[in-house]
Amino acid sequence: MQKKETMLIELHTPSGKKQKLFALADTHGRHRQITVPGDVDTVIFAGDACEAGDHLQLTDFFAWFAALPAGNKLFVPGNHDLPFEFAPDFAKSMVPQNVIFLEDDGVTLDGVRFYSLPVRPWMHNESYLPSGVDVLITHGAPAGLLDAHTGCPTLRKLVALARPKNHIFGHVHQTGGQSVQEDRTMFWNAAVKQL
Repeated sequence: MQKKETMLIELHTPSGKKQKLFALADTHGRHRQITVPGDVDTVIFAGDACEAGDHLQLTDFFAWFAALPAGNKLFVPGNHDLPFEFAPDFAKSMVPQNVIFLEDDGVTLDGVRFYSLPVRPWMHNESYLPSGVDVLITHGAPAGLLDAHTGCPTLRKLVALARPKNHIFGHVHQTGGQSVQEDRTMFWNAAVKQL
């Protein structure tokens, strides 16, 4: 297991090109205290932009996130991003055009296949995770992996079956900034430990 100051991840695309990802989660309204490197291709936010579901915090977060210089920006909601739970159509309308909202869906960017499952912080409905995913993004952690005994067993089973190359998640502050490899999957906890 290694500890990271940031979740800077380097992947190789099918064409052999390197793609730099920066992943973060759990800023809880303090996103403007984060410095995102300017030389990354994709920034991934794995949930909890808000402290208590405040739509004004979400509006400010999206203004900050949309202005980041990365070419691709992916957003997955967390359990504190309550508008996505209680007013999903309204919340989705807040997402800027240059930000990709992912939930129970996937997107391929520069040859890298991203997919997200709704784990806030546990899965409440049966979901499907396709094979061939390069980067799985969830808010909650899989059981037994950097989860401080709070992870989702259903998610762990799905990941074990589909074997994505990488799994980025947040929610568990205690193990934020850490990564661990199991089988063919590299697990990255992108939660910000302290701000």
